[in-house]
Amino acid sequence: MADYRESALLIVGDELLSGRTRDVNLQKFSNTLAEMGIPVVEARVVRDVSEEIIASVKDLSLPKRVLLVTGGMGPTDDDLTVSAVARAFDLELHRSNVAEGMVRSRQKLYGLGFPESAFKQADIPRGAIPVMNSAGIAPGIVLKKDSIAVICMPGVPSESEALLGPCLKEAGVVPVCREEVHFIRTWGLKENALFDQLRETAQAFNVVPAFLPSPGRVDIKVRGARAAEFTSVVLNSLGKHVYSLHRDETLEEVLGKKLMERGWTMASAESCTGGMTGMEVTSVPGASNWYLGGVVSYSNQLKKGLLGVKASTLAEFGAVSKETALEMAQGVLYLTGADCAVSVTGIAGPDGGTPGKPVGTVWTAAVSPSGARCLCWRLGGNRDSVRQGAVARALGSLFQLLA
Repeated sequence: MADYRESALLIVGDELLSGRTRDVNLQKFSNTLAEMGIPVVEARVVRDVSEEIIASVKDLSLPKRVLLVTGGMGPTDDDLTVSAVARAFDLELHRSNVAEGMVRSRQKLYGLGFPESAFKQADIPRGAIPVMNSAGIAPGIVLKKDSIAVICMPGVPSESEALLGPCLKEAGVVPVCREEVHFIRTWGLKENALFDQLRETAQAFNVVPAFLPSPGRVDIKVRGARAAEFTSVVLNSLGKHVYSLHRDETLEEVLGKKLMERGWTMASAESCTGGMTGMEVTSVPGASNWYLGGVVSYSNQLKKGLLGVKASTLAEFGAVSKETALEMAQGVLYLTGADCAVSVTGIAGPDGGTPGKPVGTVWTAAVSPSGARCLCWRLGGNRDSVRQGAVARALGSLFQLLA
């Protein structure tokens, strides 16, 4: 196995630089390679221009480095990555029988026939190894040259994600000894508040935590000889605002496990989030075992007619209130027969706020056989971040009831 010390990423595509497409591969690749002890130390985005790709491949191909190249691997004339990589290493392209067999099998699977243009994806640098693409057509390509490994993958995230592991294995990339890393996944707490709360503890254990925020959630990444001790103290300090110590375990997954342990089901009632809670929950495989469904009651008419929210409640307290949130949760419980429910109602903006209820005001309710929790949140950011943060807080509130 090769002794790779670091990695780099070259992202190819005009659409990324024009803003038409958002790259999501960098985060995925960086996380995977960091876990393997081969961190990404440089990333670059270039246009679909052969000379720019060639120059970047040469710049980024350093000894003991893995270079990941994504994008520009399709069957059209503007897919230039593979030929550019070959030219960067003074190699000729050739039609690989193995790669052709891979392309042929995938074309057949998708019922696309066998046009000659498709087999451009079987032309690879001489000496390179094709890797079957289980999520698309174009094979991954692994080229090893001296102490350098170059891995080419399509830019489509689902394809690159499917190819990353097999390509790294084919390149001989194996995890190296690295410093132990701990993850603490939290919900409902703000990054600055967490930093202030944990600063003295971090100093006492001589660790430097990294705070990784997203709407409604903050991950804490901890390195250092005493990271495990620090994590134990933080768990006691933050209590039920910590939902996992596993980096890839989501709040929705943990909530589902808690419900399954009790044999309970849940449902959701949403206003300002417009079905986002249900979307997050159903992203978990097997969610049908514990999630019955949800109601999007954006109008007051549906809140009354479908969920049974009292007209007097809406008149006296308004749609964005503790009373309405609780009646929405109770209503969806009655409607679905679930054991537990969450509800969300709020003002996501950019308009609709008042002095008493400014934009970002959200009420969540969580109801279970063991009790109920109704909480008011004042969330910042744009409309999307308010809605995402509201979902996290609704699900987190139910997690608290079950933890």
